[in-house]
Amino acid sequence: MSLDADAVARVVTDVVAPNAASVDADARFPIESIDALRAERLLGGLSMADAAIVVERLATACGSSAMITLMHFAAAAVIDAHGPDDVRSAIATSQHLTTLAFSEAGSRSHFWAPGSGATRDGDDWVRLEAHKSWVTSASAADSYVWSSRPIAADGPMTLWLVPALTPGLELGNAFDGVGLRGNGSVSVTADNALIEADCQLGDDGAGLDIALATALPWFLVLSTAFCLGLMEAVTADTSAHLTTTRLEHLDIA
Repeated sequence: MSLDADAVARVVTDVVAPNAASVDADARFPIESIDALRAERLLGGLSMADAAIVVERLATACGSSAMITLMHFAAAAVIDAHGPDDVRSAIATSQHLTTLAFSEAGSRSHFWAPGSGATRDGDDWVRLEAHKSWVTSASAADSYVWSSRPIAADGPMTLWLVPALTPGLELGNAFDGVGLRGNGSVSVTADNALIEADCQLGDDGAGLDIALATALPWFLVLSTAFCLGLMEAVTADTSAHLTTTRLEHLDIA
């Protein structure tokens, strides 16, 4: 699928930019932006280069919308490589929003050393125990690409596709800080959360290899695009301010 640059421009100009101020001021998830991206089919089926353009353009108008989209693409890459056909199809048609759930309380952001547990419950089920400290768009995503310690295999971690409505998952309080206040980032606790065994993404114990080879390249490239978009917006706003400020207010003769 090739990128429709006009569609990106429409979404940013007509939807994302007009809602950006209230998204950050009210710490409100930018559902209008995500719905517009869905409608234009800009949340799936894109190359990494095209996804970077989308994230950069979004970041010039709304950092929260851009961060949500960045994390969606990074998680979607893992699902596309290892997930079930129905979810892959839903993402390809922009009907499914996903995100990474790697960060944990106690790991000091060392995502490669999860403390989360995963145990078999018979042949068909797995129980998750975890405290994920920071999950972007957790309050609105349809699924999480979730890390845990392996069930039985050697290796640092295993990955799972966890539906957001899984019983036993509890969301924490909304983020209240400076900037990106609308990206829906909250903690997520799994207390005896039961998922199907075939939600496993890749082999048991192979999660770190998958994260490094599949999720991380998307995350790094799109993070760069995100930063470029923010810098472009700051530069444009600074230039506009300096060129419209009356010199006498600066005590310049």
